[in-house]
Amino acid sequence: MTIDRDIIFDLLPLYRAGLASDASRREVDAWFAAHPEDGLKPPARQDKDLTASLDRARQLRRRLRWLYGLAIAFTIFSFGIQLRFDDSGLASVRLLALDHPLAFTPVMLAALACWIGYYWLKRRLR
Repeated sequence: MTIDRDIIFDLLPLYRAGLASDASRREVDAWFAAHPEDGLKPPARQDKDLTASLDRARQLRRRLRWLYGLAIAFTIFSFGIQLRFDDSGLASVRLLALDHPLAFTPVMLAALACWIGYYWLKRRLR
């Protein structure tokens, strides 16, 4: 069975990405071995270290999104307010962290830790 050169070139992106089936990979390897006169070398296969690096980067990006969400949530929770209304309208606005500092200290520390972790991880991904 003869495989056309155009078909081999159509398969090259899948071959390079490591997504081609074993049968397609064998055919591409055999075609390159049978046609050395084309001056083309078989493309290098995707390195397993590269795949592992991409997986680690995806995992770090996922952690980065989680840290950002938690940092925003803890920060918003730290700035909880109490609104008091009377007959004439809004009577007072109080920051709850000022009234109950011991209750909000862990939340503020968690927000700070999340922001520090977020910026540290963001810097690591550069």
